[in-house]
Amino acid sequence: MQGFNFTTKIEDMPQAALEERIRAGYEYDIPHKVICVPFIGTEEIVEHRFPEMIARCPATGYPDTYELTLRYIPNKQIPELKSLRFYLMDFVDLPISHEHLADKVFKEFNAKVQPSRLHLELKTAVRGGIYTNVYKGEKF
Repeated sequence: MQGFNFTTKIEDMPQAALEERIRAGYEYDIPHKVICVPFIGTEEIVEHRFPEMIARCPATGYPDTYELTLRYIPNKQIPELKSLRFYLMDFVDLPISHEHLADKVFKEFNAKVQPSRLHLELKTAVRGGIYTNVYKGEKF
């Protein structure tokens, strides 16, 4: 994603500018789309882990690394894994906070795959001595 100037310190950035950057990252249309294939099995729990997810901090532009876990019960379709991987790799230059990243992936995966149940865990690598984990959906 182009057009973001990360040379300004966050403490010197006007609140409106930071809010606009966060909104633009959250609303950004990811180029690769998840392709679904039919699911014809019986009820089961499926878990996909992506331990190499990267996005950019919307304030500093530094890369944030994550381990993303999607746990779901398929309904009528499942994601084709290559398309899911390319979709998740498209976040690499996107300025987006942990919380917005989790919400965006949860919302878009849920809309596309339409599982019976979905739970997302986003584990953030330590930043400044602080570990951050974000959860969406009911754990099962």
